[in-house]
Amino acid sequence: MGTPKEKTRTKGHRSNRFDRIAGSADSLFAEACERLDSGAVRDAFELFFAAAKADHLGAQVNLGFLFDTGTGVEKNREKAMYWYRKAARRGEASAANNIGTIFRDEGKWRLSLRWFEKAIELGSAETLLEVAKLWAGPLNQPLKAKQALTTLLEANDISEVCEEEAMRLKEILEKQGV
Repeated sequence: MGTPKEKTRTKGHRSNRFDRIAGSADSLFAEACERLDSGAVRDAFELFFAAAKADHLGAQVNLGFLFDTGTGVEKNREKAMYWYRKAARRGEASAANNIGTIFRDEGKWRLSLRWFEKAIELGSAETLLEVAKLWAGPLNQPLKAKQALTTLLEANDISEVCEEEAMRLKEILEKQGV
């Protein structure tokens, strides 16, 4: 008699029923988004995981987010950071922004600033608002905050909500004489 085969696991995750679905990572990602929208969060997680293993960039960011927030899976900072870093290394600005947000929420201002700056380099102009908030608040450099806001407000691709928040912060700084 032979010895029983060892079950292998990938990075601590169990194999899932979607691993064998025929189709591309794009189709897995699309199905995951549909499942998430319909409230089938656990199925969405498994589909995102299968797509992320197949190097789908959006799935990697979404998987990081699910671990980050504990949506459909136990909250796990290390796993969230793993998937966010993997996506950020591949050029995904939202992943770098999310890492910056984790560090900001932990009070690690300089680390947060570095990741926010990386997100900006990767094309996320709206992340300048987060940078401005750090400069205006815990880093206590209001002139740098105003510079970040000026650059942000000159960008063409920011949302109305972001623009309004930037204008409010700029007004506060101006009232302080900055």
